[in-house]
Amino acid sequence: MWFIKYIGSNYLYILWFVIYFLLAWFILGGNLDTFIFVLIIYSVSITIALSPIGEVILRAVENCREPLTQQEKSYLLPLFEEVYESAKEVNPSLNRNIKIYIMDAMFVNAFAIGRQTIAITKGAIETFSEDELKGILAHELGHMTYGHTKALLLSTIGNFFFTAIVGFFKLSLHIMQFISSIVAFFSILGVAFVFFTFILRSLIEISVVIFINISQIILALNSRMNEDLADKFAHKIGYGRELIAGLYLLQKITMNTKIRLVDRVKASHPHLGNRIAKLERLEDGATE
Repeated sequence: MWFIKYIGSNYLYILWFVIYFLLAWFILGGNLDTFIFVLIIYSVSITIALSPIGEVILRAVENCREPLTQQEKSYLLPLFEEVYESAKEVNPSLNRNIKIYIMDAMFVNAFAIGRQTIAITKGAIETFSEDELKGILAHELGHMTYGHTKALLLSTIGNFFFTAIVGFFKLSLHIMQFISSIVAFFSILGVAFVFFTFILRSLIEISVVIFINISQIILALNSRMNEDLADKFAHKIGYGRELIAGLYLLQKITMNTKIRLVDRVKASHPHLGNRIAKLERLEDGATE
């Protein structure tokens, strides 16, 4: 049952991971030997990424740390524990080892990583009230509940290796073009080969750009759906009003920011007004 629910909210992430895997296999030859090779590489990478070691690496990459000072601990830990306990009452299968971390940056953000990490920036701590922080934390625990962070990690790994393989082939073509340009001084065949490698490299670069943009749009769609699910989870465990207040404040902070159409299409989060409206309907329905 949990597996069906997990697939249901993450199917585009998982589908795109499969596409990345198949493309990497196809580029490397598409035979049984390369299939086994790609399978081993992906399996090892996923195992490391989802392990405690992988999570430590991810936290280091994002510059996350545990609360250190007495002020940080006395303020942040009780808020987190309160919301965490409420989340576990609704979802008893929620990971028991989730911890709160701080990112030393003054922009406003909070995010979940892997299976055991919820991080919040210093800017968010300074900006939101205690109640608003509870709503934000409840939202992030929603992502943990539905496995969004693990599914996104799968897609990220798939994209990384696909990009690395494509980069290797592009580098090979650059080298071939350089060598053939030297040969072109002595042979007509060399001139033809320079032209061929240039056309092939251009087609690969155009195809990669198109594919990456399509990928970003599709994965952004999955991400926006997951944001709605995480908002609903915050409402479900009793922090809908607190999240609404936090989103209203976030809306004030960002309302003067101009966003291009292409960026809106690729946005990983729904429009704040839409999120607030949906949450308000849920809260109003719960009080009727």
